[in-house]
Amino acid sequence: MISRVGFDTLIEHLQTLEPVTLIIAVGLSVLGVGLSAWKWRVLLSVKGIKLTLLTAWVYYYIGQFFNAFLPSIIGGDTARMYYLYADTNDGSASVSSVVIERIAGLYSILCIVLVAVAFGYELVPTRIADMVLLGCAVGIITIPLLLFTDLLRPVLETTIFDIQVLDIGNRAERLYTAVYEYRQAKRAVVIALLLSVVFRVLLIASNYVVALGLGIEIPLVYFFVFIPLVELFLFLPISIQGFGVRESAYLYLFTSVGVGDGVALTFGVVMQLILRVINNIIGGAVYAVHTLRS
Repeated sequence: MISRVGFDTLIEHLQTLEPVTLIIAVGLSVLGVGLSAWKWRVLLSVKGIKLTLLTAWVYYYIGQFFNAFLPSIIGGDTARMYYLYADTNDGSASVSSVVIERIAGLYSILCIVLVAVAFGYELVPTRIADMVLLGCAVGIITIPLLLFTDLLRPVLETTIFDIQVLDIGNRAERLYTAVYEYRQAKRAVVIALLLSVVFRVLLIASNYVVALGLGIEIPLVYFFVFIPLVELFLFLPISIQGFGVRESAYLYLFTSVGVGDGVALTFGVVMQLILRVINNIIGGAVYAVHTLRS
């Protein structure tokens, strides 16, 4: 991608960014991590696990650090599960809380994209808009049915739950039961969904600030469509922490609405630095301090 637009062009656009723009964007990113920690804490309370917001934030940032070495943007979740399990000795609760949190995040993406595309339908190519609307609608309907009803259990009982090797079946059933129990905690799930939506709005705001700093002036609705779509792509375990995926997506999506190749790629690179590399560095510092204190 860099060879396509030229390294000199990338550096030239990077030099146009004012430091204050980066500071604001990084601040919004740090706030977003705190919001995610709060959401996780709300879900943990359903299982009777009481974490301070600071502890949840620390574990979240440790996960951010390990994300630098593991596939997709959810690899670091294993680190959070590990630390929480070490504290609680409750594997099912540790895993199920992270699973529900990620599903809440995915659900919020689907809802935001659905609303954004519906209101900005004429701004997106019809074929893409129709496909996105259909996919989001199916996901929004299907996820609650699979998670909070018994429709999936008969299938699992005759397949995964029946596996005896390494006690996989029993472990999977305990995890499914732990996730299923969240249907009794509607208030916590709703709060988690609302916090996920606020997190996505913060993410869009961070992107919008950087876009303005790069001189990108397109309707805000594009950001409400494109940014959640990019985050959806990043769930796929096809790269380490989304490197290459984010930049490719930004290059494709934003050039489709008239943004130049060089500016679109620079935009993707800057957001990758803010959302991943800088958070990795902060997470590494938190991990080092936490380990030394331990």
